[in-house]
Amino acid sequence: MNGRAGKNNGGDVRSILDALNKSQAVISFDMDGTILDANDNFLETLGYSLAEIKGKHHSMFVEPDYTQSPEYKQFWQSLRAGEYQAAQYKRIGKGGKEVWLRATYNPVLGSNGRVVKVVKYATEITAHIMQNADYAGQVVAIGKAQAVISFDLDGMVLDANDNFLETLGYSLAEIKGKHHSMFVEPEYRQSHDYKQFWQSLHAGEYQAAQYKRIGKGGKEVWLQASYNPILDPDGKVFKIVKYATDITAQKIQNADYIGQIEAISKAQAVISFDLEGMILDANDNFLETLGYSLAEVKGKHHSMFVDPEYEQSPEYKQFWQSLRAGEYQAAQYKRLGKGGKEVWLQASYNPILGPDGKVSKVVKYATDITERVKTRLETERVGKLVDDNLDKILRAVGDANAKSATVSDASNETLETVQAVALATEEFQIASNEIARSMETSRSEVERAMSETVNADKSTQKLSNAAMEMNKIVTVIQEIASQINLLALNATIESARAGDAGKGFAVVASEVKALANQVGDATTQINSEITNMQDISTDVVKRLRGIKNAVEMVESSVTTVASAVEEQAVTTQSITSNMQAASVAVGNINTNLGSISEAIQSANDHAKEGTELYRSINM
Repeated sequence: MNGRAGKNNGGDVRSILDALNKSQAVISFDMDGTILDANDNFLETLGYSLAEIKGKHHSMFVEPDYTQSPEYKQFWQSLRAGEYQAAQYKRIGKGGKEVWLRATYNPVLGSNGRVVKVVKYATEITAHIMQNADYAGQVVAIGKAQAVISFDLDGMVLDANDNFLETLGYSLAEIKGKHHSMFVEPEYRQSHDYKQFWQSLHAGEYQAAQYKRIGKGGKEVWLQASYNPILDPDGKVFKIVKYATDITAQKIQNADYIGQIEAISKAQAVISFDLEGMILDANDNFLETLGYSLAEVKGKHHSMFVDPEYEQSPEYKQFWQSLRAGEYQAAQYKRLGKGGKEVWLQASYNPILGPDGKVSKVVKYATDITERVKTRLETERVGKLVDDNLDKILRAVGDANAKSATVSDASNETLETVQAVALATEEFQIASNEIARSMETSRSEVERAMSETVNADKSTQKLSNAAMEMNKIVTVIQEIASQINLLALNATIESARAGDAGKGFAVVASEVKALANQVGDATTQINSEITNMQDISTDVVKRLRGIKNAVEMVESSVTTVASAVEEQAVTTQSITSNMQAASVAVGNINTNLGSISEAIQSANDHAKEGTELYRSINM
């Protein structure tokens, strides 16, 4: 019975060893660590053949630094003392390959109870170790980047990293062993939702959201966090680890954005579209501006607000293609409201990106500028009219400037002419005055001649009585009378010549003197020819009467000429005064034309400035 039992036990051990040899990497060492044998699993795991390792020391599988360490010496001392060793070991395979083994080093006892060799059973866990290292690295990295805190299942704080402590403003000593509820508001702490939150975590349910938490001193902190139930090997939750990112600034900024958007929505017309241009929503401002209700526009296409011609145009298709591509659009847009009402909007079409960075919808913000555009269009119309008129004014000013220059030149010539005429008029006045004086003298002489003629007539009457006896003198007197008659004729002719009166009368006086001499001679002759006096006397009487008539005529003519000369003198004086006044006036005109030319140039400059200013305003 005992023999069979021993044999059966030996068979069982052999079966177990065979099974281990198939499933595990096995290698044996003598007490010095020299390799005795190794199975295929071990050789394959480390990349060697048996010939490459047999007879060599175990240290070939470990890093050089470890072979020299006290720990390595102690490791073999413990095995020689029969102490079992088990752990995860890092070993070096062929070519320096790093291999991780979960292994046991088993001292084998001889019949004398002493250790005779060491057998190592190992399982390669390199992949597992590397995965754990990756996990550990990720956890460390997360711990560096995020706020991390752990709780037991009752919500008591187990640990927290520096990021969490800094974010909430506590030290670890101030929170360790205290409940998670210290971080929430009192109202939420007592709520059903808070109890349900921890019940879900106990049940292994992952929780993630944005959480409002209260830091030291009541500081409000917003966290983007996940609460992660951690399972033990049995699959049961044994703690909760929270990973969190402080989003307080982002939350405040988002609140600011939301506030701004709400403010914009109150002040502006807002409408949103999907990427096909279908209307998703619109605020009251937009609906009131276009005259629709939300039910009338929701679900319809944006094209309901545009002209049919524009709807069919390549520009309209490109407009929506650009929005779908994420390109912002802003301009002044003409849109059609309910009933075809024309509405002008200053608007921006804003592509809104989703979490994936792709455009998810388009939001339009708009301001009604219909009245402003109408005013602008009217201003442009009036402006064009003003611009055209300004151009005409500029041309007219240019023409006036040119004509002013021409008139100025003519004025200068007129001034010179008037001044010359004025000078000639003054000279003519002097000559007229001289003529007037000469005519006055002539009239006086004629009057005196008339008086003498009357006296001569009286004497002739006396002489006539004696002339009856002076027949011979009659002939001479007749000749003298004939000459006097001729002279009288000459005097009449000379009188008619108003300009040469002075000279003419001097000649007449000279000839009268000569005639007087002849009369003296005639008188002498009369003494000798008294017999003819009677006939001559009679003739003289007749001639003297003719002379008297002629002299009267001369007197009348001289008087008339004198009056005309006086009138001419007055007229000449008036002309002279007028010409002098005209000269002054023309001078003033010339001066004024210079001022007008300057004014025209100034008007031209101002008109140009006005045109440029107006055009700059309308640009």
